[in-house]
Amino acid sequence: MTTELFITENPSLETSRDYKILEKKNKDLIDGLYYASHVQQGLMPQERHFKKNGNPYFIFYNPLQIIGGDFFWLGSKDGWCYYAVGDCTGHGVGGAVLSTLAIGFLNYLVYSKEYSSLGEILNEIDKKWIETFKRHEDDDNLNNDWVELSLIAFNPETRGFQFSGANSNILITSKNSEPINLSGDNFPIGGWQMEKNRKFTTHYFKFDYPIQVYLYSDGYHDQFGGPFLKKYGSRNFKKFLNSIANLPVSEQFSAIETNFQNWKGISEQTDDVCVLGLEFN
Repeated sequence: MTTELFITENPSLETSRDYKILEKKNKDLIDGLYYASHVQQGLMPQERHFKKNGNPYFIFYNPLQIIGGDFFWLGSKDGWCYYAVGDCTGHGVGGAVLSTLAIGFLNYLVYSKEYSSLGEILNEIDKKWIETFKRHEDDDNLNNDWVELSLIAFNPETRGFQFSGANSNILITSKNSEPINLSGDNFPIGGWQMEKNRKFTTHYFKFDYPIQVYLYSDGYHDQFGGPFLKKYGSRNFKKFLNSIANLPVSEQFSAIETNFQNWKGISEQTDDVCVLGLEFN
């Protein structure tokens, strides 16, 4: 009679080993995201850049997944101070890659080319964006990658102000007038381009008095929360911005952050969030 001996590995040891493998992979992934976040935020303006432009500001930047598709940007050329806030398709790694593309286009076009209006800059970004994702010369089928973008410019000498937006809005407040809600064109940069030869509009103003300007993505007002787990809403968001406009920018930042956390409560964050507040005195 022959007796066969079967030796099986301890299931608990095998489970422990698999867990350690998954734990290491997860740690490597998280470490990579934090490093990517370091790189992404290095591409966006630092405090010294804002100080160089000379306009008091706050920035509330809160990506959903360590890195994200929201971004902010600034520039200065020929007496004009430029600022932008953008929201790219998706969030996480994909959105972050798109944000670096948008930042690169802004830097290249503003500093290397000459334009008479902000709308012309958005027109060129739109063309370059579409060319980037067009696989073949005769390919009319575009993918759905896009960016919603608010771009403003202010000249402290002439007090001239420009705004152009791609499916985005800004809010202007002042002690001297009622709040001004400005809407950009109702299509983004890139994406499913239904319009042929679409052109972005430039809004021109001249403010002889101090103003506060708010650029933002939709992440803040689309956040679910409150007692009934509803969206905060763009109307409530604008009312809130107007209510804090007379505070110093440092206090505005604290109010923006606290209000967001209080509204969100125990709910999960639903999207990247970016709010840029500026004073033009």
